[in-house]
Amino acid sequence: MSLSRDLVVALLASTVVAVLAAGSATAATPVDEGEVCLECHDDVASEIALPVEHPPAKRADCSSCHNPHAARDAGLLLERPAILCVECHADIAEELARPVLHQPVAEGRCTGCHQAHGGSHAKLLHAPGADLCETCHQDVTSWRGLANQHSPFRSGRCADCHESHGSEHTGLAAKAEGQVCSGCHPVSSKFRSDHGGYPVERADCQQCHDPHASQQAGLLQRHPHVPFTEGDCTLCHAPAGSGDPFALRVAENELCGDCHDEAVEANRSAAFPHVSAGGSRCSDCHNPHGGQDRSLLQRETNDLCLSCHDPGGGSSGEEGRFLTHADLECDTCHSPHGGDRPLLLADNPADLCGMCHSHQHAITHPLGEGVLDPRNGQPLDCLSCHGLHEAPEDNYLHGDGARDLCIGCHKSKGVPR
Repeated sequence: MSLSRDLVVALLASTVVAVLAAGSATAATPVDEGEVCLECHDDVASEIALPVEHPPAKRADCSSCHNPHAARDAGLLLERPAILCVECHADIAEELARPVLHQPVAEGRCTGCHQAHGGSHAKLLHAPGADLCETCHQDVTSWRGLANQHSPFRSGRCADCHESHGSEHTGLAAKAEGQVCSGCHPVSSKFRSDHGGYPVERADCQQCHDPHASQQAGLLQRHPHVPFTEGDCTLCHAPAGSGDPFALRVAENELCGDCHDEAVEANRSAAFPHVSAGGSRCSDCHNPHGGQDRSLLQRETNDLCLSCHDPGGGSSGEEGRFLTHADLECDTCHSPHGGDRPLLLADNPADLCGMCHSHQHAITHPLGEGVLDPRNGQPLDCLSCHGLHEAPEDNYLHGDGARDLCIGCHKSKGVPR
């Protein structure tokens, strides 16, 4: 028996409706993400089992952070971690608006400090307290070997003094200078007596004390300034009971020159003085109470110099620029207080460079007073072809050493290619 055309069409239509209805029901069935995802990602399962839980991971809500099919970000994340994490952790957003940011935060590397699915330490940190900080801040290792350690540091409580994500203050300090310290060290009659009667709670405690650890009792800086060691504050400052007890007796350069006349006079009389001869202060570079080395510098030499003299590599990131020359300290080549040569060079460029580049110095291009650079009429030296800190080509060359650099002077040799 043959079926009529209308009946066949009706049967097909009903079949299609049934299939579509079944498919719709299947699509609406929720996926057990915990079962499906963890079937492959067993490493995530082991993190979720750790005692400190990340709520989305614990409830197997994988798609709240990940796209199950494709994404532009690593780990199939719905967004970059810095954006994705703040969607839930709104309190962190306020910290991100502060002027001083922790480097991993500024780079959006939340997982540099925190585990994503579960962990063994509070706040899902990869390691507790100072152990985590030490993974980036290598100085922590040396501080742990010093005889006197600040109690919060010794106990690994970095967050007592520092913010983790962002701060209003340098060094990610939790509060302004002095206020961090006064939270544990309240001003009392003994406190004031120990400090010669001066209102030091209004000063920067770190000028005298190391906030982490020291070989000196009282966490004093490793190399205290002699007048400070002798407790003779009035050698430099007004008396403690005066209206302005921190005022200097005389102008800073004059005061420092009373003892350090050689350095101060060398700067004043130099053909190329450093900035202090132009009105800046010795304390821009030196700590007048104590420091980590005998020069009483405010920071490590290169960090200190680059706080003013950033040749590009530190902040601009321009391709082809160099932060420093090899691994040298700045004062290997430059005279920090001034000198008789441009760029505060400690010697003429040929002899200065020859201290390290002895082989190149032996086979060098002719240099010296008798060889003039045709571009400027000045004697040819190493810097005519090489940069100290920046240059577009390898070996700090100002141009391509195969051709372009040379024909800058030897124009008759610059035949077309």
